[in-house]
Amino acid sequence: MKKLFLLIIALSVSAITEAAKYCSIDGFSNSELRLASYQRSQAATSFNISCDTSYSILFNSQNLISPDGMSYVSNGPYKLRTKLNLSGANSGLWGVRLKQNPTQRQKYIVSVQLVDNPYNGVPAGHYQDQISVDIDF
Repeated sequence: MKKLFLLIIALSVSAITEAAKYCSIDGFSNSELRLASYQRSQAATSFNISCDTSYSILFNSQNLISPDGMSYVSNGPYKLRTKLNLSGANSGLWGVRLKQNPTQRQKYIVSVQLVDNPYNGVPAGHYQDQISVDIDF
């Protein structure tokens, strides 16, 4: 049985020290997105951000191919294409820093769908990608 999963590891928050700017991140529903070993399998996670000041947010993937969320999971020599989706940000673009207004609680949802069929000549193994979310305020 083939197992695929997408790993969410990195979350970077940076702030320029000014008068009491505040941002918090909470409510992560999953730290890993595990895909089943069949085409079009899906996984998702969500989290919340609250900021009393404007902030910018950048969603990225180690294996990102395009700003519309095309990416892939890999075990090294073999790759399977995935489609990353984003809701909660203004435009849903990947690899593009987005400016956001202050908010009491903004929910972001990141989901992934396996595009390729893992049974078409791809060996069993541990396939992964890494998603990062970078927040500057």
